[in-house]
Amino acid sequence: MAALNEVRLPLPAMIGEVLWMSAPIAFTLPGRYVYISRSLIEFCRSDAPVAFALAHEIGHHDLGHLERADRWLAPGILTHTPEKLALLALDVLSRRLYSRELELAADAYALDLCQQAGFDRKECLRCLDILTHYALDHHDLDGVYGSDYELEVDPEQVSNSIDRVYIELRLWFARHRRSHPSLHERRQVLLRRIAETAPPPRAFTPRPS
Repeated sequence: MAALNEVRLPLPAMIGEVLWMSAPIAFTLPGRYVYISRSLIEFCRSDAPVAFALAHEIGHHDLGHLERADRWLAPGILTHTPEKLALLALDVLSRRLYSRELELAADAYALDLCQQAGFDRKECLRCLDILTHYALDHHDLDGVYGSDYELEVDPEQVSNSIDRVYIELRLWFARHRRSHPSLHERRQVLLRRIAETAPPPRAFTPRPS
């Protein structure tokens, strides 16, 4: 948090809180707090995935995603809340506050913030691996890969423009029925961002003999 806050200056510093929750998750609420479960930290092999999880939640604040809920909940309210009740509250809140577009924007912000703070961007994506393994253990295939419709349909393979518009509309509804994009899609979007912003390879200049 110190490294992330340093590169965010002059924005107000955010505060990280570790919660004793069995699910590997991170989340935030109105206020200055970002919450991360101890189990998520325990699964991380380095600081980079932890930094990405925290930076993603910071992104929701810095990008103004929580402005609609600033007075809904007091900071720290979930610190002493029973785990099942806290998870239920988070599920309801996420459906009210977040969307596919906001999640992808927070991912992009987090990746850039982590890079500025000195973390390896590809190592940061191990956070998504941890979430993927947990989701698969709990049979959440849609959360990992998206719905069957998303996996089986490709608008690019349709030659008829009317059919293509119809498929794209169906895909839009399939993707927006959840508050978060699939983990597979999030990873692919971030990998493309890394490739597009990677520095060009240094040209080789032979030394004169």
